[in-house]
Amino acid sequence: MGASKIQPRRTKPRRFVAIFIALACFLFAGELAATQTLSGKTASGAYYQIKVPDGWQPGGALVLYQHGLSFDPPAPNPDLGPIVDLQLSEGYAVAASSFSQRSWALFTAADDNAQLLDAFKQRVGTPGQIIPYGGSLGGLVALKLAEDPRFAPVAGVYSACPPAAGSRVWDFGIDARLAYDVVCKNVSDADLPSGKPPLTWAYNLDDIPSNLSDLENEALLIQTLIPVNACTGVNLPSSLQNGAMQRRLAQLKNFSHVTSDHFFLVDMGYATYGLSDLVRAPDKLNGLNPFTTTGVVYGDSAIDAGIARIDANPFAQLYFRWASDFRGRIPASTKIVSVHTSRDELVIPANQSTLRQTVPATQLTSAFVNEDTPSHCGFNLAEGVGGWEALRAWIAGSAQPSVATLQSSCQTAMGAGAAGPCRFDATITPPTFDSQVAPRPASTAPPVDARYSGSWYDPARSGEGIELEILPNNKAGVYFFTYPPASVSGTQAWVYAIGDIVGNGIEFANVLRPLRDETGKVTQTPWGRIALTFDDCGSGAMRWDGPAGWGSMEVPIKRLSALAGLNCASATTTAAQPSGGWYDPAHSGDGFLVDQLDANTLAVLYFVLSEDGTQSWYQGLDTLQTTGQASYSGELFEPHGTHFGTAFDSSQIDKSIGIGSTIQLSCTTGSALTGPVIVNGQMGFGPFGNFSLRRLTTPLGIAACSQ
Repeated sequence: MGASKIQPRRTKPRRFVAIFIALACFLFAGELAATQTLSGKTASGAYYQIKVPDGWQPGGALVLYQHGLSFDPPAPNPDLGPIVDLQLSEGYAVAASSFSQRSWALFTAADDNAQLLDAFKQRVGTPGQIIPYGGSLGGLVALKLAEDPRFAPVAGVYSACPPAAGSRVWDFGIDARLAYDVVCKNVSDADLPSGKPPLTWAYNLDDIPSNLSDLENEALLIQTLIPVNACTGVNLPSSLQNGAMQRRLAQLKNFSHVTSDHFFLVDMGYATYGLSDLVRAPDKLNGLNPFTTTGVVYGDSAIDAGIARIDANPFAQLYFRWASDFRGRIPASTKIVSVHTSRDELVIPANQSTLRQTVPATQLTSAFVNEDTPSHCGFNLAEGVGGWEALRAWIAGSAQPSVATLQSSCQTAMGAGAAGPCRFDATITPPTFDSQVAPRPASTAPPVDARYSGSWYDPARSGEGIELEILPNNKAGVYFFTYPPASVSGTQAWVYAIGDIVGNGIEFANVLRPLRDETGKVTQTPWGRIALTFDDCGSGAMRWDGPAGWGSMEVPIKRLSALAGLNCASATTTAAQPSGGWYDPAHSGDGFLVDQLDANTLAVLYFVLSEDGTQSWYQGLDTLQTTGQASYSGELFEPHGTHFGTAFDSSQIDKSIGIGSTIQLSCTTGSALTGPVIVNGQMGFGPFGNFSLRRLTTPLGIAACSQ
């Protein structure tokens, strides 16, 4: 993939991940500093390797190297990248994770890196600047780490040929896979294996060959994709390809905007094996389809007429976008240098067009090297080092590098002995992604905004529901108030999470269930995932994927209540009010969620983590009693009597148990008193107490207040 004869040091070749071909940084880095090498394995099952130069101190800079896509399982001592020796000689510590997933590893790559960073802090020290760096899939992971607050401050990102279009990259895969079925229909021995319905176009996991380390290994692909050869003759000398084969191959290559037979075959490898692993693997989409071809208009009339029309599961689509898309939500101080090869037919140059639309021009230098023949990430050593050195200078305070700066930096590396030539070319403009991959129909659902805060429920499951808070910076909080499965102790249950807004949906990937350990300490136990998608401001759907015994389910949801001044017909801002989360630091595990419905009414949810570890929650309305102190009082009821998921039965819910509630709230502080109350002629019993409250959250759109 490059001109240099010096090969990178790897335990196993991975041409897909290669950014540069050579690893000879000693030619221009001077005498290498002594280093300490550390390795280990994190809780996720990912291996890591760390190298630290002598003299590195806490607060020093750390490079987090990200490898590319591989079908190999996690292996010890992951590669630290092709310029690790140069980076060590410059004083950087360098660390890498093997990732805990194979193939499209973006569902866990950020968590794997977070565990790597924790290991680095424990074994070496807390770094100052963090610079994620990688190529191909690793280039996208590097970009996404800059969005993740766990890695702040990310000073800069070095990203080579990243699939920056994220989930849209795989629209090319599904199009190529289904177009093949149209073009090769009725050709003898050309049918690709069918998978389990309804995703018949995806191989079953057992049908994916076990030796797919490198999908650029053309010899391996030819052996495993024999039907493709039967249809197109792609592996045969032109003299042995009959006219029909040549026409079919030309049609599929034109459809895919591919000129190279090699990349046609590699792309088919990803459109079969990579795509199948993505939708079938239990640690990814687990049998759910994120792709839509219904309504897509293709440039080939025959393919447009015959291609299978499929529709995405909205939750799979949301989860896939959440895991895969770089949304450009980076700090204003983060600097990105991204380089691409001009004729890449695997991660196409149009990905740079998407990146340029996503990141402000003042934070991104995007450049191409001008190739004579197609390659994927086929940079030579001088070009790779040139981009790195330009980023380093920019981080250190130099002016933002231009393409000419990269060319000059490359030439300096050549002068120090690195293999060239230098081919950075400012005249290259990438095409738009939509011009290369047919766009999907635009969603008619509006994006989630401040008005979506409030209570939501499934009318068929009255008695459980969620409290949703839209927060600043495209975040949201959710509390799911429900009941435990029959196998779990207690009569009530609740879980909560902070998630990411993605268009008209919200992904809560790390839902927690608070419990108490044997010492009484509150522990945040991982529970699973929750996803919300919305058709509009008043309706949508919810999916949960809980742990063993809880299961998965999809339900419709409707709005039950909105915050005063933030209903669907109102603006997205309103006056200060007490709506939000409240807690008393002296009562760990307990808290209040308050929705101001109007000037006189608060909807109150009081959640409790009992001393015996069981969870309880109470809900009701408190009404204004005195205007001078804004004191609200009412009754809160404790529903119980049913179980979680498919065992839920609203007719079994008993609301006869209640407690009294009095709440006074100002701007950031307040108080709450819960106590006995007469319910249906009987004294209620419950967790009575006196709380000194502090505000925990303020929903987006509520104006700031003063004491």
